[in-house]
Amino acid sequence: MACSACANTIAQAVKTLDPAAVVEADLKTKLVKIQTAKSESEVKFAIETAGYPVI
Repeated sequence: MACSACANTIAQAVKTLDPAAVVEADLKTKLVKIQTAKSESEVKFAIETAGYPVI
């Protein structure tokens, strides 16, 4: 995740899975905090499908 467009793409991928999810991205640390009712594996899959690695 290198820019705000990347952060928005990740947020959109998560919100497509769970519209009520809260997604906070920190561009300096390249970390994303996600609060959702969906499982970790579902969220990871959505982010990876959007083209971003999950660590």
